[in-house]
Amino acid sequence: METDIPVKAGTADDRRTLAPVRHRGWWTAGGLALQAAGLVGVTAFLWEKIRHTGAGGHITAAMLKLVWHNQVHTRTGLAVVIACAAVYAAGSVVLARPYVKRRVTLFAAVPAAAIIGFVVLGILVAIVWLVIASIWEGLFDFDFDSGRRGRRRARRRAKKQAKQLVKDFSVD
Repeated sequence: METDIPVKAGTADDRRTLAPVRHRGWWTAGGLALQAAGLVGVTAFLWEKIRHTGAGGHITAAMLKLVWHNQVHTRTGLAVVIACAAVYAAGSVVLARPYVKRRVTLFAAVPAAAIIGFVVLGILVAIVWLVIASIWEGLFDFDFDSGRRGRRRARRRAKKQAKQLVKDFSVD
């Protein structure tokens, strides 16, 4: 004899999904504020370390690499980076809350993507900083003359300099 047991439709699904939120703007603003706090924390920590190691107040690309490398290998530096990454991930969870319906996505996928994004953003900022600092210090000599006209000009200039050198060192 079969008995029909009343089962609520979607009970397992109800535990996995989140209820919609009313004010998306507050969640978005709060999430962005937490993300900014995470990024500013790491930046302020490194900036403070760079300023105290600076020679004559100049910040060079080599100094930035040295401070970053030294601070990541200290307990304080590692703790600051981990704490700021956690704050950034929490901001991502708060930011994504109005748009995500599944708990697993909100508490597993979003923080993982946030940490990966935090690392990638840090790498991109370091690369941009190194390129700008290298150009500023004149480590790269960019020659923007291109095409035949630029080559002709360079050849003429080289011939003129060679003639001048011969003229200067000739014995009369």
